[in-house]
Amino acid sequence: MSISLMNHPFRFDPQNPPDYKPLEAYGLIGDNRTAVLVGADGHIDWACLPDFDSEAVFAAILDPDAGTFAVRPSEPFAARQFYERGTNILVTEFVTANGTVRLRDFMPYVPGRKVPTAEIHRLLEGVSGQVSMEIIFEPRFSFGLYPPILEMSPYGAKAMHPREGSITLSTDVPLSIEGHRVVGRVQVEAGDEVWMVADWGSNTVHPVRSYQPPRQLWMTRQFWRGWINKLRYQGRYREAVERSLLTLKLLIYEPTGAIVAAPTTSLPEWPGGPRNWDYRFTWVRDSAFVLRALFQAGYVQEGTAYFDWLLQQVLESGSDLQVLYSIRGERELPERILPLRGYRDSKPVRVGNAATQQLQLDIYGSLLDAALRYDRYGGVLTITEWEKLAELVEVVRQRWREPDYGIWEARSAPKHYTYSRVWAWVALDRASQLALKLGVNAPIDDWAQEAARIHAEVMEHAWNPDLEAFTQYYGAEVLDASVLVMPEVGFLPSTDPRFVKTRERIIEKLTAGRYPLLYRYPPEEADDGIGGPEGAFLLVSFWLVDALTLAGDLKRARAALESLLLTSGPLRLFSEEVHPETEGLLGNYPQGFSHLGFLNAVFRLDHTRRRREGWDMPLG
Repeated sequence: MSISLMNHPFRFDPQNPPDYKPLEAYGLIGDNRTAVLVGADGHIDWACLPDFDSEAVFAAILDPDAGTFAVRPSEPFAARQFYERGTNILVTEFVTANGTVRLRDFMPYVPGRKVPTAEIHRLLEGVSGQVSMEIIFEPRFSFGLYPPILEMSPYGAKAMHPREGSITLSTDVPLSIEGHRVVGRVQVEAGDEVWMVADWGSNTVHPVRSYQPPRQLWMTRQFWRGWINKLRYQGRYREAVERSLLTLKLLIYEPTGAIVAAPTTSLPEWPGGPRNWDYRFTWVRDSAFVLRALFQAGYVQEGTAYFDWLLQQVLESGSDLQVLYSIRGERELPERILPLRGYRDSKPVRVGNAATQQLQLDIYGSLLDAALRYDRYGGVLTITEWEKLAELVEVVRQRWREPDYGIWEARSAPKHYTYSRVWAWVALDRASQLALKLGVNAPIDDWAQEAARIHAEVMEHAWNPDLEAFTQYYGAEVLDASVLVMPEVGFLPSTDPRFVKTRERIIEKLTAGRYPLLYRYPPEEADDGIGGPEGAFLLVSFWLVDALTLAGDLKRARAALESLLLTSGPLRLFSEEVHPETEGLLGNYPQGFSHLGFLNAVFRLDHTRRRREGWDMPLG
């Protein structure tokens, strides 16, 4: 095999295409309103247009018949994907027996855009030889449930739905209708350039040149490289940190500042299993982790925009804080089931998320921790905003003794989860610090006393002397890796003997395949109301890196971090989970929480090393 082919890890035969590709065979592009998955075979298999939470127009990742937009060789080929340096412009390179072609995909970024439109630009570039290429434009509306009405034009084609709008394809390649799809074929020689633009929102098919794609490509490069050059971190993991931040930027819904947990729905936590959820929303619990990562990286504008949006939800909701919101702040996100096969036949395929109605006590601590960081990094809390935050602290004071559904959003009966109690303590602790800093009148002594009661209760009831570990909930025999955040939030020192024993017990009992991959908890032992196996959870694996770093064991922490980096696939994109045996990617993808876990682990490790060596300074 030639060296060139060895560098192209994916193989495809267009006459026998796979129903499903591995998640690591997908890259992500976006425009800060939505994001699109592009396969290494040239297929766009996931696109909710024009917004993250819109109904999908291309959804073949959930069902081979649910719509795709393919640009691929018409003969067997090998492929690889990579990003242009410092950008979210994705390059897919195809190698055939007759030549090599590159496909360059991007969505133009228009700062401050309010009009709900979306454009996907695709550039074919001949590299060597001559390659027969085919274009398959096959939209399906409403998550693949409705085939389009197709209409040809001298400049391309238009796909329509009577109620849900239209999407056009503009190109100079001759096209024709074949059944419910539009097909084009073209010979691409070395030096050729062929443009295609898919436009959601246009009522007419316009000449492809009218989109000014070369100029849009240049401006998109300029934007992404200018943005990533603001990064303050200069450590050894700079390349991976850049990719994580660029990915997080793609998850921002710029019109409001909200950040989605992932751009996808129902990618399973285990192949064929029922653990399939819609993550195209914003979770309040992410706030502390988001602000920590963005502020340390130097992206104060994005962090403050996100927190300003969260504060707006608090002002509108009063003391009725919700677990998650839509990207526009809607509170009602009814969960429904779609009649699709599901990724790798994993059902049910869900849209919406019923967790909106759950009581999860950790969200209050996360929001108060974020508020304190916001104030420290230059954000100004108004008195009205402080009063609303103080109301939330009172909610914690009144309700922290209640059982809740916990961070993992169990669908069984509520329990007294250790993680929830720890973050209830965080809420009171951060509120006290914030009140002192702002100089406001607040019952700080009462808050401190209540925090002490929570702390004492956790130490008494969450500790299992037989297991010698803090468990998932009071009186449980089940471990939960979420308790690894105890030293990170200041609840216990990292050297506390009980925490050290807990950490080592978690490593012993929850390691999933190769260390340091961890299960969240053993699903076969924990009654979470869902059932079925799941993969290793990357976020808690990164929390283990944090715990080791805080304990001063930098060698062990860095070794764990290096090992976890291997799970990010060829594009450095982390999923939610990893199969413990094959290490294939699982869960919604790319997963913001995993990227946040990686970034915060890197920044903690870097800061701790500099402090130990006596040359601590701000990042950069």
